This record gives sequence, structure tokens and C-alpha cells, in this order.
Amino acid sequence: MQTSLRHTIVLVSVCLGALSFAAAREASVKRNVNLRSDPSTDNPAIELIQAKSTVTLLDPAPQNGYYHVKAADGQEGWVWGKNISLGAETGGPSTRPATSPSTPTTPSAGRLGPPELYPDPVRTPGVPNPDITQGNIADNLCNKNWSTKRIRPPVGYTDPLKLQQMTEYGDAVSDPSAACMFNSDNRRCYEEDHLISLENGGHPRDPKNLWPEPYKTKVNGKVVGARQKDVVESFIHDEICFAIPGGKRNSKIPAHTSITLQRGQEILATDWYTCYVSIQGGGDCR
Repeated sequence: MQTSLRHTIVLVSVCLGALSFAAAREASVKRNVNLRSDPSTDNPAIELIQAKSTVTLLDPAPQNGYYHVKAADGQEGWVWGKNISLGAETGGPSTRPATSPSTPTTPSAGRLGPPELYPDPVRTPGVPNPDITQGNIADNLCNKNWSTKRIRPPVGYTDPLKLQQMTEYGDAVSDPSAACMFNSDNRRCYEEDHLISLENGGHPRDPKNLWPEPYKTKVNGKVVGARQKDVVESFIHDEICFAIPGGKRNSKIPAHTSITLQRGQEILATDWYTCYVSIQGGGDCR
């Protein structure tokens, strides 16, 4: 009986070892990515892993969007899942290959546009300004005498944050001439943008409402970047203020319907590109 039990334990151990080995698959790094000591951005990066490198996946299940990996130099840590491409045998979700801003890409899950158009939803989910509510928009957002200049943070705050977030997003490809290729390290290629814009009740200073948004991202050969998002922001503003008598108007494109402050913020935080396409076709954003 004891011999049989011992054999069973040995067999189980062998099987577990095989499963552990099977989980340790290689993944390709599709863009420069920081290797971190834990699955968060709370601590400085251990090192930068270059695009086109390979890492060994130590656990097929992500944690907070990060995968536990071993780099080629033997250093273990955590990398942001969207920056690596997993093989099907890992059991983890597949990720799309890296693209340049001029390369048409497939839409990201649940969104009309490709991943390059949107910030990391963990780092930048969008945060509303608690001082602006549906009940007081006639006194601020929709008031012709109110301006976002009153609450806009100074460049002394946004410029250092922009550089920090560019590092977190893996924007480390040398680009001294500001060609603005994918993951360019040139800060002139980005606008430190409020995901939920100030004119639509976004939080002025919360880092989770700010991100380095590229100017020159392209979809099917057309530039759809920070300036195109500005068009959406103005249009959403006018829809929010549509029902306010004498309300302020920001958009050059007339709005035809009214939406709530919360709905406008949801559009900006989740899929502003769908709204952009609708506007270009003469439609509204709902």
C-alpha cells in the first residue's frame, strides 16, 4: 500500500513538472516593454526589453494585465500584456502584432478602431472631475463665460508626467527627427491629453485621465490621432450642452441631439473613434 502510494506521488510530481514546463513558453516582444518587479507601475522598471526579443512565459495567466516572464538575460519580472505576442499553446489570450502608425490594423476587442488609438485601460481608464455634474453644467461647461483655462494644469505638471508615461508605455524608439514612428521616443510626437477632456468634465490632474496620445496614428492610410480626437471632444461637448438654453458651443460641426454628461464621458473613455467615424458620416454620437 505504501509502495503504491509512493508511486502515485512520484507520478503526480512528474505530471506537475511537465505541466509547469508546458506553461513556460516563449513569447515575442512586439514593442519595447519595461520589465517590472511586480504587476504594476508602482515601482521603477528593472530594465527595458527591446522589440523583437523573446521572453519566457512563466505563468499563462495574466495578473492586472501583466505576464510573469523571464528575459533572455535570465532576469525575471512582469511585462505589460499588450506589448508581447503569445503563442496559442500558452493558453493565454492572443495579442495583435505591433504595427507602425501607417499600417492598417484590425479593431481592438469591443472597439471600432485599432489598439493604437486608445490608451492602456489600466493606466488610463479616464477619470471625471467630481466638481462638474449633470446638475451644474449650465454654470461651467455650458456657460459661455467659463473656460477650461481655469482648471487646466500647467506644463510644469504635464510635461514631466508626459515623459514618465511615455516610458511606461514603452515609447523608446530613437526618433531625433520626429518622424513619429510607432513607439517614438520624441515627445513632440505626442500630446499629453486628457482622455475625458476638460471641456467634457474630465479630471484636470489625475494621471489616470492623462496619457501621451500620438499625433500621427493612421487608420487605413488616414491620420487619426490627437487632433482628430479634439474634433470628437468639441462635438461631444455640444451634445452635452444641446438642451441648455443659450449654452456654449465649441464644435464647428453642428450637434443634433442631446446626451448626458455621463454618456459623453463614457464615449470619450471607451471608444471615441466610433464617434469620430459617425461625425464624418454626418451622424451623431450616442
